[in-house]
Amino acid sequence: MGIEGSAPTTLIQVTVQADWTDVIADALRLSSTGTFWVSCYKRGSPSVHGAAKVTVVGDRKVHLTGHDGIILEAITNYSFKVKIPEYDNIEVEVYGSGRRYNINKISSMDVSPEGALFVTGSEDGILRIGETESGRITQELKAHIQYINTCRFFPSGQVVLSGGGDFLLKVWSVLDGSCPVTMMGHIKPISDTAIVDRGRNVISSSNDGTVKLWEVASGTTIRTLSQHEDRVNAIALDSWASTVESTRALDPKEVGTEGKLVIAASEGGTLYGLDVRASEEAFQRKSYNKAPLRACAYSAQHSLVVSGTSEGVVEIFDIRKTEFQRGTAGISSIVFSSPSSSSLTSGQNGPGLIIGCDDSGLYETQGIQGEAMVQVLREYVGYDLDGPTRARVVGRGPALVAISKEGGLLRFSGTLGGTQPTASV
Repeated sequence: MGIEGSAPTTLIQVTVQADWTDVIADALRLSSTGTFWVSCYKRGSPSVHGAAKVTVVGDRKVHLTGHDGIILEAITNYSFKVKIPEYDNIEVEVYGSGRRYNINKISSMDVSPEGALFVTGSEDGILRIGETESGRITQELKAHIQYINTCRFFPSGQVVLSGGGDFLLKVWSVLDGSCPVTMMGHIKPISDTAIVDRGRNVISSSNDGTVKLWEVASGTTIRTLSQHEDRVNAIALDSWASTVESTRALDPKEVGTEGKLVIAASEGGTLYGLDVRASEEAFQRKSYNKAPLRACAYSAQHSLVVSGTSEGVVEIFDIRKTEFQRGTAGISSIVFSSPSSSSLTSGQNGPGLIIGCDDSGLYETQGIQGEAMVQVLREYVGYDLDGPTRARVVGRGPALVAISKEGGLLRFSGTLGGTQPTASV
């Protein structure tokens, strides 16, 4: 359990040769052998650099043999388990992905609720909507005149909300690419967005330090929920049992704001909890080392709030506060994973976390519950990308889609002992 000011728990990081899935594919195609490197890191401990030998056995099944201080066990042909004796035999699963479709300069992304569609926003202001299974782009829209920092599907999956460097929020039809609503009110770029219930109201944050509540139908601001000196980099919204009393009259344009809490992560290192209905601050916390906060997530079901800093520290708290750190690369994305997926081998019933990093790293923790120590469950590797990584879970999981600014859109899937993870979009 974390204590204010105490050092974060240090996690293991496993990296693998970028083209390791190609090595396996060649071995399967030619019924031959191959080798790729595997490295393991833990801050404060010597790094471990080993090799994996690939052999094909039986009916096109891959067998992996670890060398130089690591033990490997194949899960599927394109996923495996790493055990590191040097680090108290800690085990980490590694999943790989191929890449089918390149989308340059991606700055934001989302996946529709049912998992069939994805949307990406790019630095050139282009919004692209496509199919997660095939990677086929169905809509390509010149949405903003500057980069798109945020794009979100509405719960229907038929409408997308985008926010850009041009200070604008826009609503887009998935069916015909039309833009029926444009919202203006921030004086600096939009940083993040959240959808309230079915989407009659939405919430936005901005580099101007504000968090605003909007009515979509009229495209107007209902009110500013908070104003901060530092820019707000990310927000997360869910329900809560409000402890804030308010005499504020209900605005007739508000729908579904009762019992809602929005988490706001600021560049100044403060995490704010804002009661939407009352428009009042419920709590605030300073980040570890007061580092800038770049990502946040909130699960009302598990009473967990999670934040990630520019120094790579992830903080988790409800009545407790927990910190861990895998590396020093900044945290660019945090999402909760399916409890069934993240706890499959961990014995934990809580949700895991899928964490994207500024160095293109992408990893998943075991299910988080009670006082149990946080551990890395899976590394998603085997691609050669550059830039911050963001992720979304497809449907109910365990498949996930990830993007990196300079590389493309990737899809990972497959459960432990299941079928081969599919290639990326």
